[in-house]
Amino acid sequence: MDDDLLAAVEKTMEERGFAGATAEAIAEAAGVSRVTLYRRGLTRESLIGMAAMSAAAEFRDATLAPLTHVGSGRERLELLLEALFDLADRHLALLAGLYDGPTAHFHLGGVGGDESTLTGFEYTEPFARVLRDGMVDGSLTCADPDEDAELIFNTAGG
Repeated sequence: MDDDLLAAVEKTMEERGFAGATAEAIAEAAGVSRVTLYRRGLTRESLIGMAAMSAAAEFRDATLAPLTHVGSGRERLELLLEALFDLADRHLALLAGLYDGPTAHFHLGGVGGDESTLTGFEYTEPFARVLRDGMVDGSLTCADPDEDAELIFNTAGG
């Protein structure tokens, strides 16, 4: 999907909320017709899903520097949190819509066997890795890096 459509998805969600982000509204924001989206095989769900996957890819890219930083686990955790906060600032409307009560679509990985559905693993695994490294270098302590990573991500992300 091109950058104009991704921007249109986020702009529509910011202006109209998750429920108001219809295919028609997204098409209007992108400056194309609804028929154009239809011809490309794009639905509201696929557009929002692609925007979410793009944000996930952006987060994966942003984790590279904290994960490869030569500092302590604690320092790397701080850098990882900064990357998460920066991503949240850039994609606030999209993320809010994905977490929005009865329409929540986040952490529903594997629903119906769809491997493209987002799961929390893509987001929490970098935190778990840094926690494990911090336990080894003595800069962090935790009981269960996987559970603590999920707790940190959900608390900080919220």
